[in-house]
Amino acid sequence: MRLSKELLAHMGTGSSQIFSRRREPSFQFVEEVLFQAVQEKSATAFRDTKLKNINSAWQTSDATFLSRRRRLTDICNTDPQAQSGGIKGVFTHEPSGIIYCFVPKAGCTFWKRVFMVANEEQTESSNLFNISRHAIHSAVKNGARFNVSEHDSRHFPIRFTVARDPFSRLLSAYLDKAYLPDFWSSEMLSIARKLKPGKEIAKEDFLRLHFDQMADRFDRQSWNTSTAGERSCGKYVTFAEFVNGSYGRLEPHWMPLSMICNPCKFNVTHLSYMETFTEDARALLTPLGLEGVLDHLDGDAQVEEELRMIVDYNFWKYKYSRHIQRCSTTHELAYRLWKNFQWRGYIDPDTIYIPLLRQDVDFVKENLRKQLASARIKGLKDRAKLKAAKADFKKKAFLTLSIDMFRKLESKYKLDFRFYGFEKSKEELRALIDPP
Repeated sequence: MRLSKELLAHMGTGSSQIFSRRREPSFQFVEEVLFQAVQEKSATAFRDTKLKNINSAWQTSDATFLSRRRRLTDICNTDPQAQSGGIKGVFTHEPSGIIYCFVPKAGCTFWKRVFMVANEEQTESSNLFNISRHAIHSAVKNGARFNVSEHDSRHFPIRFTVARDPFSRLLSAYLDKAYLPDFWSSEMLSIARKLKPGKEIAKEDFLRLHFDQMADRFDRQSWNTSTAGERSCGKYVTFAEFVNGSYGRLEPHWMPLSMICNPCKFNVTHLSYMETFTEDARALLTPLGLEGVLDHLDGDAQVEEELRMIVDYNFWKYKYSRHIQRCSTTHELAYRLWKNFQWRGYIDPDTIYIPLLRQDVDFVKENLRKQLASARIKGLKDRAKLKAAKADFKKKAFLTLSIDMFRKLESKYKLDFRFYGFEKSKEELRALIDPP
């Protein structure tokens, strides 16, 4: 599909009325946006630039984006529940007419970096990957508050968001925010203090055994019994305890996607997925003038960049958080990072992390880096094993949930599964947890 043909097709009688029927069409096609831009007699060179940028982004994967858009359009027009939810925050780039509705745990760190560079809010380096994670989230955090009139389709015709399988996103939030120390002093401590030892989880939990073994190795001077009784640090919360304790908490990292960025209200034109992140990103980077960002970053290089970023961020957190220093050691932090990466399928699942005697932050971090590099190389020699390790951890984690809690999660993320087509992965997990 070439846009010029689409525009010509619209130039019939009455086409100028397309945008006069109502103030903000609920889900007008991108072709209509383009036609309106072309027809405006007062259009400036600035508007012409936007038009070219829309053309570029749309042609890159036009069939894919159009198919996804039509799926959303159909749901928005037929499902009475589709309008529930809101829009938490957006990032914009006026010269290109692009607006991004961000969702935590769905590639938002990458896109925040992109908009910081595109809008010249970050001049640390021409390489956007040199912008640290803490600098990103402290500088721009939640973006701008969405305003219907300021952020409508006339001002920002290219409108995108990123979707992710809700259960994978929930597990990622656990690993990133609960297993690692980012949320220990806040969300996890609150959850831990409300637990009733021996009653909160009916099933045997492999993560409880994991935490007990970890305490034997790094923390036994404080604990002589199960880590289930820990209430002052929030660092031994299992996945099942996390899911139960966070179920009703409105935290963006595990809230439903549709509550944070409802695609019907946002009028999404370009829906990206984590599973096709690189391909989708290339189409959207071109209008921003950053098409070369991913030229030297294939899938493997992006994983290695993520390893670096997560290690840097968590050791930075350790340096500046008294709570984490009181509740952990540098060796324990390194070990948790190691297990995190193994469970995500980033490094060889059989290689053991070996801490050295020195415990100062910089030394432990650099030693961890070296061991991660070696385990990464070893893991890439058997990609099937990496993939299997990731899938096995997800399966084991969700099997610790009760049938009742799993059904609650299905209900909680029901609209996300419907909007974004992740029903298959949900059914596969349900067959394991609640077999027919």
